[in-house]
Amino acid sequence: MSEEEAYEFVKGTLEEEGIVPFHDDELETVKSIENCINCGLCINHCPVVASVGLDRFSGPRSIAVQLTRSPPEYWATADTIYLCTGCGTCREVCPKNVDIPEIVNIVRARIFKTRRDLVPKGLFGVHETLTDYRTAFEPWDDVEEKEASRDMRIERLGLKFVPDRIKDEADVLFYPGCQAEERAQEVREAGKMILEHFGINYTLLEEFNCCGLPARLMGDDETARSLAADLRRKVKALGVSQVVTTCAGCTSSLNDIARRDEWGVPVYHMVEYLVHEVGLDGVRSALKARSDGVLKVTVHDPCHLIRHTSRQTMQDALALLDAVPGVEIVPSGVSDSCCGGGGLVAYHAKDVASAVTQENVGGITHTEAERVVTPCPLCTAQIEASLFRDGSSIEVDDLSVFIAQRLVME
Repeated sequence: MSEEEAYEFVKGTLEEEGIVPFHDDELETVKSIENCINCGLCINHCPVVASVGLDRFSGPRSIAVQLTRSPPEYWATADTIYLCTGCGTCREVCPKNVDIPEIVNIVRARIFKTRRDLVPKGLFGVHETLTDYRTAFEPWDDVEEKEASRDMRIERLGLKFVPDRIKDEADVLFYPGCQAEERAQEVREAGKMILEHFGINYTLLEEFNCCGLPARLMGDDETARSLAADLRRKVKALGVSQVVTTCAGCTSSLNDIARRDEWGVPVYHMVEYLVHEVGLDGVRSALKARSDGVLKVTVHDPCHLIRHTSRQTMQDALALLDAVPGVEIVPSGVSDSCCGGGGLVAYHAKDVASAVTQENVGGITHTEAERVVTPCPLCTAQIEASLFRDGSSIEVDDLSVFIAQRLVME
């Protein structure tokens, strides 16, 4: 058989099985599988395996190994691939740098494109919302009800209302992310309040749209790239020199697409922006002293910051908390474990997501902390819900909200 005949034979087999060949920009990631030495570290450190066992989730190594086999076994990964939270722990501990989280995204994209029947049904609601509204959460039907909910939240939290600012010739685009835009509105309001307090020349988008991360996580690469292109066009039209977000997932996603699509604009999480652009001394001088003793807090590290962006971001978060008068940081021992909310797992396998979260809850409740603080609305919601179900009195705050509450108001 000639080389050309062999190529046509292989191509025909792939077409019969509905497998799309890898793109050039994916080959390096896929080839990293060849470096696997079967050490098992990824399995030993995987939070999903630790929470539900190998019978339910066969682990990161099985994903890599099955990808190198025949087409039928390639599709067999569908039972496993959607239970990965994408935390990135496997990549972090791998001595050969096998990029399992990105391999998961590549496989999901092929399943979504050619074998949509294998995609968990719970994800199609997210897909419909993304395609209909260009955001991950369905917008409120009644704007007045949304504003009433916002006002109730910020009043309860003691935050100051700052009118939306949409303007030309701003230096910074404040991009709160889908969850803060529609659900956790207090995070969006806290972000505006912080930027306003420090005199930052910022703007919001006139028409918000998702960065594309949820679409990419479910495998809908076409929608993900379309959303990213929309966002790039808007950023370029605004002419801003920086993008600031309060969402951990958006931080990692925006950094990736800004680099890939050549935005030429740096992206910061709010904690990075405060530490490196405003400065710790400026933040410290803007925070009011606590009058009712010491508040003990423990910190949760979002996976999208420590493993998909940089661990330095959480060092910045700790530096910010350390600058807050009357706050004592209490280690939980599980600060950098996955909250269970990533990878869209909670949309179709709530028991798996909850089991992963439980490790965090166990570590948190065994501390003397009165509050959990994390720079991620998704982690906040996931941990808060689990603590509530366990009957815990420990409160959970997004870090941007925590900082905004303590700003000295004029």
